[in-house]
Amino acid sequence: MHHLIQAILIGAGQRGADVYGAYALAHPDEVRFVAVAEPNPERRVRFAAQHKIPPQNQFESWEALLEKAHYGQAAFVCTQDQQHTAPTLAALRAGYDVLLEKPMATTADECRQLADAAEETGRQLYICHVLRFTPHFMKMREIIQSGVLGEIINVSHRENVSWWHMAHSFVRGNWRNTAESAPMILAKCCHDLDILIWMLDDRCESLSSVGGLKHFRAENAPAGAPQFCLDGCPAAETCPYYAPFIYEDLAPLWRGYADTSKGFARAVMRAQERAPGLVQALSALMPTLRQVSAYQGWPISVVAQNPTPENIHEALKSGPYGRCVYHCDNDVVDHQVAAMRFAGGASVTLTMHGHSHAEGRYTLIQGARGELRAEFGYGGAWIEVNEHRSDLRTRYDTSAGADEGHGGGDARLMRAFIGALHGEDSPALSTARRSLESHLMAFAAEEARLGEKVVRMDNWRLMI
Repeated sequence: MHHLIQAILIGAGQRGADVYGAYALAHPDEVRFVAVAEPNPERRVRFAAQHKIPPQNQFESWEALLEKAHYGQAAFVCTQDQQHTAPTLAALRAGYDVLLEKPMATTADECRQLADAAEETGRQLYICHVLRFTPHFMKMREIIQSGVLGEIINVSHRENVSWWHMAHSFVRGNWRNTAESAPMILAKCCHDLDILIWMLDDRCESLSSVGGLKHFRAENAPAGAPQFCLDGCPAAETCPYYAPFIYEDLAPLWRGYADTSKGFARAVMRAQERAPGLVQALSALMPTLRQVSAYQGWPISVVAQNPTPENIHEALKSGPYGRCVYHCDNDVVDHQVAAMRFAGGASVTLTMHGHSHAEGRYTLIQGARGELRAEFGYGGAWIEVNEHRSDLRTRYDTSAGADEGHGGGDARLMRAFIGALHGEDSPALSTARRSLESHLMAFAAEEARLGEKVVRMDNWRLMI
């Protein structure tokens, strides 16, 4: 029987508190958080109360936490992207095994430092590439590796960021500005670059890239649009990015779930958008519906600490998520394409953009013996394989449960990390050294885009 893992949390934001913290509360026999470092007092106090962490184990900074006695075996580093390196290095050197949010760092040199430090200290350092743990991409890898598609010739993978998610995270939110966070191809697509490497069991030799920021610019603002949506915007009834429509009505969120759901779940999501009072009334008879009718998750959990309707409205008056999308300090791209040549000879393209009607990843793989088509969305996922000779068509439902984060990847990642701390091997876990490759591909893609050139990956590998 495994012993209980004691852990510390550095950064009690959305991922730290609402994903890893929630897992610990649901599995108290597996992992327990015994100390927390979080500069925001509301988040710190809230997390500490949830996990019964005493005052002496609550810290404003990770430096203060790591200066104290060793609290346990594991450290979860969930700070903002540009703040990953220092606390992770310190935690490794203090003797902790670490689970680090992606991207592992925002520069190639810092990524190298992390991989080196894990090996030098002999500690375990894993990067949160949750897609590896979803039923969808696990099944896709199994199909590719089975040989049913034959030799892989071409892969076309799309990261379709929905229009409102783009506005939330990459125009108004924490990942809007390259200098403050990272290039969008790194922040959003290190997952996708990693999954391509992992599924194909191959690596990229060279790549080129095009893209830019086309739409979310001041010149595209409606006439008379103010700095904040609630300051009397004349386009309030027609602009899709009007903040109350996204955060108070939540219509885009429920539409996104409905577009990729089926059956009863689809009906509930549609009803929540069009007749929320009905869903709320039914919640009295069906308690499971309360996760919809009383929803307080992402993205509104980011807008306000306690996302009541009143608090959300107040936050939109002058907070970052209430800003006009055409009057923000964003500079990251809203569309980018990377074209890659892999060592095995396959041509691979990754398309990332922020103007999709529905959130989701689409994959098309052409092999010498068959073809694979797949969709991975908020509400569900599927894979279809067509074999050339027999014309046999096989369809797989790879959907996760409605309450499983990141398509079922979050909980499986946690279980794998805890298992690794007990000496169990998980081939899907990505060490810092393995993750280095996908991060270097993102840096190379940005170099290729800005320089309008083809970049050889060996040059990036040799640079570090």
